[in-house]
Amino acid sequence: MEDKTNIKIQQIHKQEEEQRAKNLATELGFPYINLQISPIDETGLLLATKEQAEKAKAAIIQKKQKHLFIACLDSRLSETQKFIKEFEKKQYKTSILIVSQSSLNRAWKRYENLNIKKTATTKETEIDVEELKIIQEQISTIEDLKERLSKADINATDLLNIIIASALKLQASDVHLENEQEQSVRLRFRIDGMLQDICDILFSNYNLFLSRIKVLSGLKLNIHNVPQDGRFSFKSDNEEIENRVSIIPAEYGENIVIRILDPKAIGLELEELGIQEYDFELIRKELKKPNGMIITTGPTGSGKTTLLYAFLKKVNKPEIKVITLENPIEYHLEGIEQTQVNADKGYTFAAGLRSIVRQDPDMILVGEIRDEETAKTAINAALTGHLVFSTLHTNDAAGAIPRLVDMKVTTTLIPPALNLVIAQRLVRKVCPKCSIEIEPNKQDFKELDNLPKRAKKPEIGKIKQINEKGCEYCSFTGYKGRIGVFELFIINDSMEKTILKTPSIAEIRETAIKAGMITMKQDGLLKVIQKITTLEEVERVFGE
Repeated sequence: MEDKTNIKIQQIHKQEEEQRAKNLATELGFPYINLQISPIDETGLLLATKEQAEKAKAAIIQKKQKHLFIACLDSRLSETQKFIKEFEKKQYKTSILIVSQSSLNRAWKRYENLNIKKTATTKETEIDVEELKIIQEQISTIEDLKERLSKADINATDLLNIIIASALKLQASDVHLENEQEQSVRLRFRIDGMLQDICDILFSNYNLFLSRIKVLSGLKLNIHNVPQDGRFSFKSDNEEIENRVSIIPAEYGENIVIRILDPKAIGLELEELGIQEYDFELIRKELKKPNGMIITTGPTGSGKTTLLYAFLKKVNKPEIKVITLENPIEYHLEGIEQTQVNADKGYTFAAGLRSIVRQDPDMILVGEIRDEETAKTAINAALTGHLVFSTLHTNDAAGAIPRLVDMKVTTTLIPPALNLVIAQRLVRKVCPKCSIEIEPNKQDFKELDNLPKRAKKPEIGKIKQINEKGCEYCSFTGYKGRIGVFELFIINDSMEKTILKTPSIAEIRETAIKAGMITMKQDGLLKVIQKITTLEEVERVFGE
């Protein structure tokens, strides 16, 4: 009983401490943040020593290019002001955040766990950005890259620079290095969602490259038989490029996948994602609502994160508080409070969402609804005055409703909580420089015969087809870039009646189509008529 009383007293003291920090933030006119649930960027911490941070009663919790976010106890303290001015002298822009002492203690404790000390930031653990620029000027196509990598005596640093520079130039989202045989390692790039073979790398060169990547990513050099995850970042054209590294043991050594998180990937506005005007109007209307839930669905790599971030950029205003819960935070958004799941410390999607609701947000983004507790908490948040964005892994928009029911969400709560469901895929855009026009077979567009009135079936003229030879601009693939294809429905009266019957996916789909939903396949065919993509690409994604 005494232990429970002590715990309760500690909780009350903690709440009082956070409230004092909130009050001071209001008084000083700076944002308040709770570092128990918000991420701390080690890149920022490394700009100062622990001793400097403690003396200043502050910590740099995030760094975005030349913009620092500095959490402090009280911005009026002279040592705090000196600390901030030192960085402003170095041409950094600073944003001040007010935190409690407990939050600062958590930030300072992170110094003990850093994999890379500031003093170790030497050429051995850095990317030479100037060298990357030189390589990018010399490489235009995959063939150029193959030729550059064909040299047997290439060293680990050059190999890393060539691979990273080429991945950026060719707009690859992922770099794969795979041990499939004893003497060499296969290098592949994922470009526009498709893996493309580059070349084989000698095993001797690869082993040196592997060590270089481990040092760069803060991983252990002497560990070879268990998976390791790390990251590294560098600047390119004033943008911070973050790279997530995954290494797993394989038959002949270790395999590497580097995910390149280029901020340009989320630079697109909602209007640029490929949403047809009639669907865009529906989305715009739903984004203006003060509460409810908008769910996006689709497999991994279908563009859900880009769409959700576009939503956030569309609705974010100074007078609105937006908090996200992500796993992991892939891209940082200006003016939005982003938090990261940490299952090892008990900060799961469900636990995090419960905490976020108590932070008085107007809008919440939950990276993924994957269990019963998260689903129910998200639904309740949508019912109690919050606009909630989230994702589900289902094959189409209709599958979202049965998925929520499977998670034990009461069917009577789904219609009042849910505003909009969107499903999406990505299709490759035909290369604008080398594509050719052909006469279509109108039978291929038969699915557009039952298009809802709001879409209006367009006249079918000539359509685009890839040039099999391709060109340098599209790396000889015939395609350049990707665009979304969508289907969506709102919860109207007919959909509500269907949901209350605990329906199958087929029944939900039928109701949505009767209410005017244009399917993803139909949207893809419309984009063929609009000369954006090809019939072959739509059939690859959706089947014939």
